[in-house]
Order: sequence, then C-alpha cells, then structure tokens
Amino acid sequence: MRPGSTQSRGPLRQAVVTLCATVLTLLTLMEPLQAQTTSGTLTGTVRTPTGDVVPQAFIQARSTATGVVRAGVSDEKGRYVLQGLPPGEWLVVARLADGPVGTSQTVTLGLQEERHLDLEVGAGFTEEVTVRAEAPLLNRDSPGDELRIGRQEVEDLPVLNRSVTDLALLDASVLSPQPGTFYGERDAVFLVNGQSGRANSFLVDGMDNNDLTSGTTFNAYLSQQVIREFVVMTSQFSPEFGRASGGVLNVVTQRGTNKPSFSAFFQGAGSNLNQPGSFISGLPAPAETADVSTRLQTGFTYGGPFKKDKAFFFAAYEHQSIDGITPYTGTDRDSIPGGWSISENRDDNLFLRTDFNLNSHNFLMIRLVADDRETPDLTVGGIRTPEAGFSVDEQDIQLASSLTSVLGTNFILESRLLLGTSSFNQFANSERPGVERTGGIFGGNQLNRQERDEDRIQLVENLTWEKGRHTLKFGLDVTRSKTSIDTRFHPQGNFLYETDLPFEPGDCGDLIINDLRQALNDKLQEDPTATFDDIKFEPIDCPGVVGVDDDGDGLIDEPGFIGTYPFVYLLIDGNPSAQINDTTWGLFIQDRWQATPRLQFDYGLRYDLSTFALPASSGVDSTIPNGGADNDTNNIAPRFGFTYRPDKAGRWVVRGGAGIFYDKIVFSFPAVSSITSGTQIGFIFPQGLTLEFTDEILEDALDQGITMDEIRDALLFDPTLALTFSTGTTLDTPYAVQYNLGVEHAVGRHNALRLSATRARGHHQVLLKDLNPVIGSNLGIPEHRDDTVGSIAAFVTEGESWYNGLDLGWTWRGAQRSFSTTYTLSRAENLASDPLKGGITLPPDSDNIAGERARTDADRRHRMVLYGESDLPWLGLKVSGMVSLASGAVFNVTTGVDDNQDGTLTDRPEGVGRNSGEKTDLALINDLRRQYNDQRQLNLAPIRTLSEPTFAQVDMRVWKSFPLASGRGNGQIFIQIFNVLDRFNGGPIEGRVIAPDFGQPIGQVGPARTFELGVRMAF
Repeated sequence: MRPGSTQSRGPLRQAVVTLCATVLTLLTLMEPLQAQTTSGTLTGTVRTPTGDVVPQAFIQARSTATGVVRAGVSDEKGRYVLQGLPPGEWLVVARLADGPVGTSQTVTLGLQEERHLDLEVGAGFTEEVTVRAEAPLLNRDSPGDELRIGRQEVEDLPVLNRSVTDLALLDASVLSPQPGTFYGERDAVFLVNGQSGRANSFLVDGMDNNDLTSGTTFNAYLSQQVIREFVVMTSQFSPEFGRASGGVLNVVTQRGTNKPSFSAFFQGAGSNLNQPGSFISGLPAPAETADVSTRLQTGFTYGGPFKKDKAFFFAAYEHQSIDGITPYTGTDRDSIPGGWSISENRDDNLFLRTDFNLNSHNFLMIRLVADDRETPDLTVGGIRTPEAGFSVDEQDIQLASSLTSVLGTNFILESRLLLGTSSFNQFANSERPGVERTGGIFGGNQLNRQERDEDRIQLVENLTWEKGRHTLKFGLDVTRSKTSIDTRFHPQGNFLYETDLPFEPGDCGDLIINDLRQALNDKLQEDPTATFDDIKFEPIDCPGVVGVDDDGDGLIDEPGFIGTYPFVYLLIDGNPSAQINDTTWGLFIQDRWQATPRLQFDYGLRYDLSTFALPASSGVDSTIPNGGADNDTNNIAPRFGFTYRPDKAGRWVVRGGAGIFYDKIVFSFPAVSSITSGTQIGFIFPQGLTLEFTDEILEDALDQGITMDEIRDALLFDPTLALTFSTGTTLDTPYAVQYNLGVEHAVGRHNALRLSATRARGHHQVLLKDLNPVIGSNLGIPEHRDDTVGSIAAFVTEGESWYNGLDLGWTWRGAQRSFSTTYTLSRAENLASDPLKGGITLPPDSDNIAGERARTDADRRHRMVLYGESDLPWLGLKVSGMVSLASGAVFNVTTGVDDNQDGTLTDRPEGVGRNSGEKTDLALINDLRRQYNDQRQLNLAPIRTLSEPTFAQVDMRVWKSFPLASGRGNGQIFIQIFNVLDRFNGGPIEGRVIAPDFGQPIGQVGPARTFELGVRMAF
C-alpha cells in the first residue's frame, strides 16, 4: 500500500508493524541465527564417557557421496554447530586435540533439517567405531508445519504422469484446485491456507522458479528423476522464504557423487490396457476416436566424478508422450451433446548439473535446465468443446549457479545467480466466429493468440553467522525481469446467445424496434409487471409477404422470436502488445535463538518491493477514477515462532507463532489492463437493436468476399457500450496474517502423533469488479453510471479471505514398512473467485463486494490422506499406495443468462449467494426454472436435491527388485494402478439454472482406473 493510502489494514497488521523497530533493535543486539534454504544443519554436544562436556573438541563431517569435509570446534559448553551441509549421508566424528578419536556416526541429513547428534570422545577410544543415527520421528526445530518428501518417496510412491508436485497433496491441508479454465493461463498447482493458487512460491536449489506472469505454477518443469528432496511449508516459514502468502515448495536437485551411476526407465500404458470409465462411456462417441488414453514415458540419468572428491556431474533426460482423454458435455455446432477429444501432450526435459569442491572452503554448483512441451486442448471441458480450446507450446531454459563459501567456523556466504528465458505461445483451435450458447461453447475464443516471452536474472546473497546460542542470517534477493506479451484477439468476434433454439427472425426477415415496442405494450396490457424478458420468446408478428413462405422453411407468415437473436456480439479491435519491466527486491534478517536446551525462538523481518508501476495512460478516460496504479512500498513482514520441548526425553514438541506473509502481484492482472489500453472492445446488443446479425450471417458475408473491416464499419459500435479494462488507482500487495499452534508427541520407537491449528486472514487480494456498472436498460440496451463509456472491468486489491484449519497427523515408521496419515478440518472463505478463471468474470453487484463473502472455490471441509509402503510376504514384492478422501466441493449457482447486461454470464438468481452449492434454496431455483419454461419454451424438470461432489481415490504401486546379470547393478519391474476402485469423482458441477443437467457433474476429477507398467535399471 502506498504511503498515505486510505486503504484499510488488517487488525493485526497495524499493531505488529509498530513493533518492527523494536524487533529490529533486538536482532541487532543478539548474536545471531540460521535457516539454510538448500541445506541442513548438524548440532549437538561433545561429551566424555562419564558425561562431562568437552570444550575445544574438533568435529569433522565427511560426505560419503562426494568426500567433502566440513569441520567445527565445540564451545566452552561442548556444543557444536555445522551449518550449510548439503542433504545426504554424512560420517561425523569428534577428536581431542591430543589425538584420541570418538565413535563415528553416520547420519542422513534432509533439506531444511536440523539434526541433533551428540558425540562421545575420550582417552579410552583409539579407533573409529561407526554407528548409524536413526532419523528422528519428531520435527523438533520448525515452528511451522511442513511436509518432507525424500528421494525414496519420490521413487516409490505412485505419481500419475510423473507430476512430482502432486506429492504435495500428501498433506491433507494442501488442496487441489477445482477444475476450471483460466483465461490465457495454466491452472494452479495447489492451494494452501485458503489463499489463492497464485499465492505460492516455488524454489529450486534456492532460486526462484515461479511463472512471473501467472504465478500459478512452475516456470521450468523438472523431471521426477532429478528431484532429490523437497519440503512443502504451509505455515510460519522463515523470513528468508518470501513472496508467498500461501505455501512454499522448496526443491533440491540431484548431484553427482564419487560413484559413477547410470539409470534408465520405461513406463507407460497402451489403449488395450485400460477402460474409459462410466462418465466417458456415457458421452457420444466421436467418429474414429478411441475412448482411452495412452502414455509413454522414458528417460535416463548419468552421473559420477570428473575427479574424485573434487568435481562431479549429473545429467538426465526425460521424454513424455501422453495421449490424454479430455471429456466435455457441451453441445457442439453439429448439435452433438458432449464427447471427448484425445490431447497429444508432449514434454522433453534436459537437466545437467556440475558440482566443484574448489577447496576446503568454497563449493560451486552450475545447473542447466531445458524444457520443451506441447499441450493441446487446454481449457476444454464442461460446456467448452474442443473447437473452443487452445493449444500451447512452451519452452524454458535456465542457467543457474551457486557458490557456498565457508568463511570460518561461524560464517557461511551463499551467492546464487540465475539466468532464465521462457516462452508461452498459445493458439486458438478455431478461426471461426466464437459462439456461446446455453448448451455449449464452440468456435474461436476471444483470445485468438498469445505469444509471451519472459527473461529474468536473479541474484541472491545470504550470509549466515553463528555464535553461541544464536544464528543470524541476512539476505538480499534481487530479480530483474522483462516480459513481452503479443496478443491477437479473435478477428471475427464472438456471439453470445441466451438459448439453443435456432435463429428465427420471422418471414419478414428483420424485426424492427417498433415491433418490439408494440409487443411489449401488448404484454403490459396483460401484465403490468411485464419486462422485456417476457417477450423475448413470444412470437412477434413478422409475416413478410402475406400468404407466402418468404424464407422457404415450409411455414407461411412465420412470426419472429427476438430471444433467438444473439444478445451480445463482442469484437475486440486491435493486435495489442505490452512489455512489463520489473525489478523486485527482497531483504530479510532472521534469528534462531536457542534460549534454553528445550526452548527455541525463530523471529525476523522481511521487506519486499516491486518497482513495476502501471502508467496512468493505461486507465480509461472516465469521470470514475481508475488506472495508474503506483508501486506498493511498505511491505514489512515481521514473523515470530517458537518450539518448546517440555520433557527431558524430547518426546513432546510444542510449536507455534504469528506473522505477516506478503505475496506478489502477478503480472497477468496489470498485463490485461495494459494490453487492452486504447483497444476498442466493442459490444453490440442485437436484441435491443433488432439487428439481424448472427455467426452464420457473418460467415456467409465473409464467404462472399466482404472483409471484417467493412463489417466493422457497418456495425458502428457505440463507444458508450464498449467494455474496457483497467485497474483501481492502487494495486496493493496481497498479504496474509497467520497464526499457528501445534503439538507433536512420540509414542514408543515407531509412532508419532501431531495436532496443529492454523488461522490465516488474507488482505488486499486481487478481484475484478465493474467500476462503471449498468444501472438500467432501455429495451435491452444497458445504461451505465458514466454514460460516456461502458463497463470498466477493473482489477482491484479489495479482496479478503478467511481460513481456519485443524490438522491431525499420525506417522508409523519401521524397518520394513512405514505409514503416515493426515486429516484436516477446515473452512476457507473469500470475496471472489480468481479474476481470470472461467474467462473474464464480474460480480453481479460490483457495489456490494462485501456481500460476495462465501466459501472459496476449492473449499473442502474434511480431507484425509493415508500413504505408505511395505514389504509383501511373497516373491520379494513391495507395495506403496495412497488413499485420498475429501468431502464435497462447493459450486456456484448462476442464472446462465445476462441479467444485469454487462456482457458476462455470471449473474446469480436473486437471493442466492456465491458458491452456495448444496445449500442453495431449491424453491428459488425451481421458481426460476418454471419461469424459464414459461418464457423460453423449455422443459426444465424441478430439482429435488443438490449435493456437492465428494472425492475418494486409491492409488498403488507394486514392484520387485532384481539383480542384473552382470552383478553390477539392479533392476525393478513395477505396475502402478491409479483409482484402483474405479470410482467416478465428478467435477465441476453444472451450476447454470437454465441448464437441463443443473446440479450434475460435467467433468471428472482424476482418471478412471488406469494401469501402467514399467521397468527401471540402475548401474
């Protein structure tokens, strides 16, 4: 929010920001802390066999994979800290100054993990004896909740289409977005704490991997083969993790070792292995098209040393070819209600990483990622047919490097540099005029083409300083980006109809305005409360030549029906482009203070700034203030957390905290405003003008050689009806105020229980509203508040969200099997759906945004996930699996017609709230359906009950390992089964009251039962 802004602040924000100076003063007085983005930490105490602490003991940790050695010295109380250790296996030993060596311990260190490892040393030890330290059941050091997925889980758990980010959904508090279409974007990966799907941050090896324009997904895709480990943070993450008010996905990649290695895999499924499922089988079959998907996925890795203990490499390549089946229920232009298409998705991914131990204090990593993928039929589904879809070609290249310098026993400097370039090219499947009817959407899309190029350079500097019980970390993160967007809107425009009935102007060939006035006057004499809607589907005299079949359809003196005319013809004039240049700055300071052996505090400050500002020229010339949003400069985020172990044995951990978490304003919102600045977005309302103009008439005219320029000039778009895009006068940075409190308890050697509660309050979230709404109409022609312009669809940061969640967890870990289950009870509410989801959507009443508060699109009151793996008693087989259960998903109820005449179809029945789902008042719905039956000659059946679609899916993987004949490696054969019970998981739900299948699923979430076979070899 800009200085001096009158925008309201959250209740906690004002109070907490006033404490910033105090907190900063405390930080500078303390002797400092740590939290490594891409590494872990070893801590502990060195003692003698009699329990006495040993000061000045020499501690050495050696990586068993790369030979790198890190060393430290215990302090006067015998405590030691080894920071910045890359995840992996380490051999740790303590020695006395005069030579005796203690017991060596082998420990596996995870990403962002702090392991406590006490060491023993004394005169009685003269030889090394190695023991293995077991991984702890409890997370003793993080004040927030997080899900850790290691290499073993990545390899062993069943993952459909090898989309490793789906493993984040193993945490029941992490939700999958509801199916839907984004306007020129991909859907989000997941949602956390009721925040937007754009509110997450993705990091790879400590560097940003977000799509800067949409903010919904990964920028550069990563093969499952190159993921070493990742952590999903859902609450109270440290200030070093910024630009996320939802969750953070932090990934580290594979690296080469001293041991040469080669692996390869092949997996897939043919069309004869699977069945389509009941939903797809019930749809009309397209000619000569198979109704099941096929997939082929293959790849290899190769790694090893350039020079032992000094330099290493790791390379990987993966190819995916997936013929995915995309069902839809919409009626196409041939009046076929529903079907499916086969989308030939392809992805090729190349990965290369080199690591160099330059000397005992400096370590260099260089990484290259290149990805090329094609996705056809994007946005197809529901009532949107393949003709109205898109195909997308994407390319991403990233060159990244990091240098870690150990400046002494107490200082570590991390320097990272990222150079990246990406392209996102989107093309409509059809060049024909777009048509949207109640039964289906076909023809071309308003966004005919989008070519987007994004270049970035990122510099990260982190300094960690440890002394005594404190570790201080300072950080600077600077990203310079340039995004170029070139678009082409549909040159033939789009027609929106209120009915599936064929166009009928009558035998006279054209209704005129006086015909409508007379028909309305006649209706008013019968019913004084009648409106224009009441005559739309009643016959209007239009005989033409009396006694003659003028249009040759077999009917003489045929009347016209104004409701069969398109109610809107939309034509966006221009081929606009925009360039967005931005520099983002992030600074943080944080401390981890081990106040007592059992009590730890984590606290700090973060500041974020984006220098991008929307110029005033992008606004709309109107008496209503809009556009020219300046940058937001006061994004100060204090955070505080703690962990406490109340018992000496460390079998209980209490954690919690509070803080402010700033997000980012993704470029898609100001980009739409910039692109459409000065562009004529013309509306014609043929019903009110009685203009005989349809998609068929347009195509006939074009076939006869008439140009679109001539048609455009003849139509004479009224500038007072044109839709324009803008922003509010401010675009504040979204943020969330978050609180959490939880407890973990270890039960015996194998069990751990977890209970935690989270509350998040989101502010300044982006939504779309009409700054110049329709205030009335005259025979179907809308009238606006400012009568010199039409609707101003503006992106504003007036949104808010509310989230309350209670999480329960249980983990069991043994030598031959492990299981984990989580359950989340939650409620998530907000004021609006994503502004670009489902096309361009406006609230029915833009003057009452507060009245739009309702459950979020993805709210699931109950969700439970169970996953694990185990040895089987037969043939050396192993099995892994996951079970996902969720209560009903909400859906929004709309009329399906443009009641407020703003050119969109998102209006709701009077008295029905947003996302009312199964709690919608059926009396209101049935009254409206009866009205539609009377007005529109329909036969809509009454609705007896509504239910929100629940979700249940069981996936499993069974495999057998075997040695290769050469004895130099091993192999594995496996079978994966997704949706083992073949349950139909419906979604989304048809929410248009005017639709015959109102309240029924018009798509499916997840696959029908799918088998996949594969083999993997490693040398």
